Amino acid sequence: MRKINIILILFTVFLYGCATSGTSNLEAAKFALDKGNYTEAITKATIVVDADAANAEAARVLASAYFARSGMDYFNLAEGIIDLDSSTDSNFQQIAAVLPATATEADLRSAIEVLEGVTGITATTITDEVLADAAFDLALMQIIEHFSIGVYGSDYNGTFDVADISETDAANVQADLLAFDNRLVGAGVDTAEESWVSQIRQTFWILEPISAAAGFTAGEYRAFVGCQLADDASTFTTVTYSADIADCDAINPDNQNATVQANYDVDTAL
Repeated sequence: MRKINIILILFTVFLYGCATSGTSNLEAAKFALDKGNYTEAITKATIVVDADAANAEAARVLASAYFARSGMDYFNLAEGIIDLDSSTDSNFQQIAAVLPATATEADLRSAIEVLEGVTGITATTITDEVLADAAFDLALMQIIEHFSIGVYGSDYNGTFDVADISETDAANVQADLLAFDNRLVGAGVDTAEESWVSQIRQTFWILEPISAAAGFTAGEYRAFVGCQLADDASTFTTVTYSADIADCDAINPDNQNATVQANYDVDTAL
């Protein structure tokens, strides 16, 4: 009996030690994040997330640290996204204006992957407030990556060459555009009431019908980015990247037929 009691006591101490360590690491991660010590925050929060994939709070801290280390400003970008339908500039030009001149895109990708791995984050309806917040963060980061890949991948502030956008980049964009809608819905956002959401959907719904391939090709995405970011879209040669796109007018969001424009109000994941 005594041996059993000792084992139970040791097991309780072990569990308490894990919980205490987890709490300590999470608090240390929050403190480091608040102080701008992003790498330390990543190290501490990773310990917690690795031990508990359902810990949405720790995952948000870890993703926030990665995002902050990327050099991007979450709140400026979120505001820019929400204001997308209030300007005559293209969507990519508007977001390019609020992106920093340079950023570490690998850290943004890591932030997305952290949140994608949280248990329950893909649920259609999320009742847990912290998990819902994580789902919203994920949706916003996926939207940001869609734009940032176009801006940074083409070196918009430098040589500007969309040919440098890789196949992997385009695949990540497509995955982002197929998922962000559902993450917003899971977070409790009524996407039908948010006009800015339709602005994000335009990329997918314009490119998806162009070729027989499911979704869109890297070449089609490169052409779209080029038309969106070019100083003069009429001089941008789209057929270099996709023979199915005659010119920028063909993929101008305002020039699409009624069927395509109606899809701007449709969840891209359908």
